[in-house]
Amino acid sequence: MNLNEYLSMNNQDKFDYFMKTRTSTNRTPKYWVNWDKVIRDLKEHELNLNTLNYLVGKKNIRQEAKNLFISQPDLLKTIPVLLATRDSDLDVLAFDDIGRMYTYNINFHDIDISKIDKYINFIDETGLFDFLSQHVNRSLVDYVFGVEAGLDSNARKNRGGKQNEDILSHYLELMCKKDDELEYSTQATADAIMKRWNAYVPEILEKGRKGGRRYDGAVYNKATKKVLICETNFYGGGGSKLKAVSGEFSDLYATSLGPAKNVEFAWISDGPGWDTAKNPLFEAFQIIPNIFNLKMVQEGMLKELIKGEK
Repeated sequence: MNLNEYLSMNNQDKFDYFMKTRTSTNRTPKYWVNWDKVIRDLKEHELNLNTLNYLVGKKNIRQEAKNLFISQPDLLKTIPVLLATRDSDLDVLAFDDIGRMYTYNINFHDIDISKIDKYINFIDETGLFDFLSQHVNRSLVDYVFGVEAGLDSNARKNRGGKQNEDILSHYLELMCKKDDELEYSTQATADAIMKRWNAYVPEILEKGRKGGRRYDGAVYNKATKKVLICETNFYGGGGSKLKAVSGEFSDLYATSLGPAKNVEFAWISDGPGWDTAKNPLFEAFQIIPNIFNLKMVQEGMLKELIKGEK
């Protein structure tokens, strides 16, 4: 289907076409682990980890560790990653001898070696000493490589949000590479668009943020002097955010981008999550003419829109 055919439909038919042509996932192979980050984070600890290998298999590990940390306090900065956490300033819940609950803080970033016994007791109570003395079969560098890969998997949620931005960037690059009249930018503000292309886009000042809104993508047509503003997202599951984002982009189009001269707006969204929020999405279709999914982008609708082929 081309853009003209899509825009000639009534809103119900457009909505139905959008829903039935969605994709089930936006996860490329790079989604699961960012190996470059894993290796980079590992190198930060590698020297300390090789030194801490000294403790592996030690029988009197508490005393051996205490002596080692007193002589090299910075080794304590590596303890959090051995516990599979990014946090270095920890609040801890504990119980005293008669069972009363209390909390204490232990800081592995700003080391206070005068509190060495506090560090030793904490490490012991986590079970790390037992693990090092009885269960480690390989280098701690190899162990932390696995830990870092696991910690990186916790960042998948953030990567999932960025995936659609990367996919959009991929299509914009392909589109502009094949057409000398088109140029694109990602994470573009109204100010950046004005400076680069001398094209006016209404400034959207977001609450609690400095500067204007950053748009996921912007395409400029040198022949027509038009700008296409793109926002994109993907929802694998439901939640209140889907209703909120429908309202957000509807307001953005109705109050700012829609009335602006020489500005087009496209909202590119996708994912099975919209099955849980059909009503707010359909309401957005009443306001925003250019709501596309990834298949529609692949079919060339963004290029048709900025080239005026409708």
